[in-house]
Amino acid sequence: MISRAKESSSPASADRCVAFYSGLEREGEHGLFYTLVEVPDLKVTPSGTLTFTVAERELFLHRPKNLQEVRQNRLTAAGFTKDSLHMQGRLDQGNLALTCASKAGSCPEDLMVFHKGK
Repeated sequence: MISRAKESSSPASADRCVAFYSGLEREGEHGLFYTLVEVPDLKVTPSGTLTFTVAERELFLHRPKNLQEVRQNRLTAAGFTKDSLHMQGRLDQGNLALTCASKAGSCPEDLMVFHKGK
């Protein structure tokens, strides 16, 4: 999910994009876990290319309802991963195509395509 937020650090600050990474993580023989984190470094170029990194994140047995639930430790973490996911992609005609790179092979897929829902 991507939304616009007003930077609150100064009265003359510019808008910035805020993104959240939410989904399932495969952890080898340990199974599937849920994760939800804010992505602080989302960049969008004038040509429409998106880049961001999903950094260290907690892994949960149950899907977090929202980021507040994660931040307030309402869920018990089953573990965490320090592996970063480096994403790059484009939004084209309502579809988001992302490529993923990871040193430890933690990407869900090398190429992911998301379609806008109704």
